[in-house]
Amino acid sequence: MTRIFPALKNYDWGDTAFLPALLDLTPTGEPVAEAWFGTHPSGEAVTDDGRTLSSITGQLPFMVKFIAAAKPLSLQVHPSLEQARAGWARENTAGLSIDDPRRNYPDDSDKAELLIALTPFSALCGFHDPTATAGWFHARGWTALGDALEQLGLEGFVREALLGTSLAVPRDLPPWAAALREAHPGDPAVLVALLMHWAELAPGECLALEAGVLHTYLSGCAVEVMNGSNNVVRAGFTTKHSDREEVLRITSFEASPNPVRRPESGVYPSTGSYRVVTHAEGSTIRADGTTIVVTTKGVSHVLQAGESLSIASGTGYATTACTPH
Repeated sequence: MTRIFPALKNYDWGDTAFLPALLDLTPTGEPVAEAWFGTHPSGEAVTDDGRTLSSITGQLPFMVKFIAAAKPLSLQVHPSLEQARAGWARENTAGLSIDDPRRNYPDDSDKAELLIALTPFSALCGFHDPTATAGWFHARGWTALGDALEQLGLEGFVREALLGTSLAVPRDLPPWAAALREAHPGDPAVLVALLMHWAELAPGECLALEAGVLHTYLSGCAVEVMNGSNNVVRAGFTTKHSDREEVLRITSFEASPNPVRRPESGVYPSTGSYRVVTHAEGSTIRADGTTIVVTTKGVSHVLQAGESLSIASGTGYATTACTPH
């Protein structure tokens, strides 16, 4: 069992206080958006003596993150494994360096992910039934939008919103959409957001995101577990590189039910190469297989091969074997 220290990401949407407090760091006033516990080359965890996590475990197929969002993230989608491999090869052939900001695919893996709320958490995730959404548009007096959705369907509406000029963002938006418009004036992605589930998660609830699910995280703090990838294709709400054509190509335009889910007997739903189990504060955790253990509250005890270790809130430890958890 080896203590690991995460790679920190100071993205501009991050919160200035939550992760420094959780990780027992001195706040600097700078946003700390994410803390990565994994082996991805864009941000690898290290041990207390400076070794990389991959030098102990090899390249892991999964990664754990703490995230703290004070502002909305980009409207984004993640690729399937086949799409990631094709995109990675395409961008390599085009001569884009790994750290080129125009890249959509900095690696060749899919990025199925699970988000578990640590605080009340807001997100947009997946599409409502378009017939119901068109009815809502008409009820609000957004006749042109309602007619367009009925005529074009979900995919056609999103394409016209992102690439066309015929659709306009209404003035009388609900508060969450008005906040997006204020933060990103002139961004047509606001029109796409109106088609999506507005999800409010209580602590412990989760979103299990498969490839192709359009989403954005609006506010709150959470644990994310995902395949070991950083492939993000963006459509809006960001100053980073956006590729709306690629978003349209890899997004699933199937309507979905309410995306908020809960664990069953302490086990969270998984869409990727990992298994996530929650334990009560102060419990004893038996780590078998390749396991990353992070504690978000109190002190827990980890047992592996007869050893016992107490780990405090905000710390991470890794075990080495063969099965990801």
